[in-house]
Amino acid sequence: MNTILLLASIFGFVLTSIIFSKTTGNKTSTFFLGGFYLLFSFYALQTYIINIGELAYVSYFFLWPIVPYNLICVPIYFYFTSVMEDGLTWKAKYIWLFVPFFLGVIDVCYVYLQPPEVYNTILQNALVDPLSRIHVHYLILGAKEHFLLRHVWQFGVLIILFPQIIKFIKKERKHSLKRLLNKWLLFFWATLVLMSVFAIMYSLQMITNNQLTTLISFNASNSLLITLLFFLVIFSTAVIPVYFTTLFQGYPQLKKRVQEPVGSTIDPKTELKYGLEKPLIAINLERLKEKKLHLEQDFNITTCARELGIPTHHLSYYLNKYYGLSFATYKNQLRIEEAKKLIQMGFLEKNTMEALAWKCGFANRSSFSKVFKMVVGKNPTEYLQN
Repeated sequence: MNTILLLASIFGFVLTSIIFSKTTGNKTSTFFLGGFYLLFSFYALQTYIINIGELAYVSYFFLWPIVPYNLICVPIYFYFTSVMEDGLTWKAKYIWLFVPFFLGVIDVCYVYLQPPEVYNTILQNALVDPLSRIHVHYLILGAKEHFLLRHVWQFGVLIILFPQIIKFIKKERKHSLKRLLNKWLLFFWATLVLMSVFAIMYSLQMITNNQLTTLISFNASNSLLITLLFFLVIFSTAVIPVYFTTLFQGYPQLKKRVQEPVGSTIDPKTELKYGLEKPLIAINLERLKEKKLHLEQDFNITTCARELGIPTHHLSYYLNKYYGLSFATYKNQLRIEEAKKLIQMGFLEKNTMEALAWKCGFANRSSFSKVFKMVVGKNPTEYLQN
């Protein structure tokens, strides 16, 4: 059973790494989603270490984790908010999310400021009987109360979010990407609600020493199994956004019209194949354009697709169907646009044509001049003269 718990924690760290590695889409929501799973990964690892009796070898991995664990409701709230608002702006009212965190800081600091014997006694008791750690009382709250508080706060956050989620779901239901995002948000929300209710029942029974329900018995013989199932359910939800990578894109609120490449034949009512939507890919291409990745010498369709978080054949399909362009033509148009801007800004007054070609991602002057004339209808020299 403990081995499965260890595998669950490793699985959680792998999923967290995959989530944090996403560089496109809604980076704010991706960060908070990764932060949520990172906390649970550490929680699973600590539970494993304590249950197998190896806490003595990593005694530093004790007590202080109460502080970050009490932050669990923060990434939950900010994840849903940043998805629904396509970003996050700090507001003073968000300070209430950190109440369990502040109480945890006070209690942990209180123990560390006591004579070393106080901390050593708590640690030794946990080494002898791992379950005894939940009965320790600090300054304001005890371990059981902190466990209860963080999950009550999580439940409260989810209840507050529910009306906002319903309102968000009612927007733009016709788009396939939005429908998929709606299903994911509802499923994730429902899973977190069930887990928080389950954890509250568990913590209340620990505090009152009474069995609150005849359906579930929270006793020492099955507590490990319950904890294991708890981790597995939470981590299994992370597989969904990892598999459906478009969920990391969120639902962008376009604040300006994205400029279409030359020759665009887009029908705004048409949805893109594979469930990828034109506005979403268009704004991500615009973001790449702002980063000027197309000016790098090794920029190709594989690099571009990886930055967008979509397969190469999806990108090729998108450019051909909606813009009537191959990827090479699309890339060259962007590079020539940059060359024209540099010429107009006087780049060639102090630099050579070779330097301009290199600056715009071309290997040499010859290929640059050839592409420039193909796109503009004049070679760079003629364009400069005019």
